[in-house]
Amino acid sequence: MTTKKYRARIWNPETKTKDDLGYYATPEERDLVVAQARHERSQGRVPKVIEDKAKGGELFVTFAERAILDRKRRVAPATWTNYQSMLRTWIVPYFGEMKLRDIRSRDIDRWFNHVLPEGSPSNGQRYAVLSLIMRRAVVMEEINSNPCVLEGVSASKSKRRPTWSIKDFHVLVEAAANDQERALLWVLAGSGCRIGEALALNVEDVDFEYGDITVKSHVVGTTMVEGTKAHADQIRHLALLPQALEAIQIHLSTSRRMLDEPLFMHSRGGRMHYDTARRTFNSIRASRGLESFNLHDIRRLALTEFGKTGATLAEIMQRGGHSDMRTALRYQHASRERDRVLVAKMTEAFS
Repeated sequence: MTTKKYRARIWNPETKTKDDLGYYATPEERDLVVAQARHERSQGRVPKVIEDKAKGGELFVTFAERAILDRKRRVAPATWTNYQSMLRTWIVPYFGEMKLRDIRSRDIDRWFNHVLPEGSPSNGQRYAVLSLIMRRAVVMEEINSNPCVLEGVSASKSKRRPTWSIKDFHVLVEAAANDQERALLWVLAGSGCRIGEALALNVEDVDFEYGDITVKSHVVGTTMVEGTKAHADQIRHLALLPQALEAIQIHLSTSRRMLDEPLFMHSRGGRMHYDTARRTFNSIRASRGLESFNLHDIRRLALTEFGKTGATLAEIMQRGGHSDMRTALRYQHASRERDRVLVAKMTEAFS
């Protein structure tokens, strides 16, 4: 079955004709390309024009931009930004002006082995982005097969992460310089939430009666974003380890906060940002010779220990925020009770 295409064209005042900008899967994609071309022309730049309307005749650069745009709705914002960066820096400069059907496996082999920086751990990710684009071209019936056929290339191939232990975590807690640093470490270990979710917490999000926190936002850079990294409408109630609740209480007793103020603040009184948290953590780990560990490892440790309690896969996914929570929220009270039972089992390991 042939996929319906929507033709994009823009008026060229010099030739008094309309230039072809390609064929697109949806009217929205077509309109976006036309708007971008008009913007380029208004700034004195020449829009990239599709030279060949036949199958596979579209320039790689225009197809790739649409393919990456299509991924925006399916991945986290940071992931999509990373896709864009790799496309513009490493892929488009080499393949941009080539037609899709002219890109051969030998071209990709030459690019991977002679253009990309030798030994870079990010080469696998760059190759994966290119392969994603070419797979999209196959789906859209622009080419017959994906030319990305290099063996032994994997975006997930990376240096094996060291294994955290609870003993290592206690070493970090003891090295923390103040009550806020200790509270942040315990919130991460005691809930399994992401660092961006912890930094988005306000004082009112800590429920000392239930012994949990409500995760409903996350911090990206310096911006507060509703929902969690995985789902814009997700809310999680995460039971805390008693040690984490105690650390929060001590932190709040030494730094008076209003209910609507951030739980964790930087030295100037505003909400702590990721860079500040990372620098703080790096200082703590360096003081104990644990430079190989990072902030995300605390979340990994917490969810691993949670899994050892006998929690089901669904419960681990719910606690970690790895799935859509809209259905689970209907059973919120039951979920919170079960969460506390599992954390009670987990408490002994951290004691």
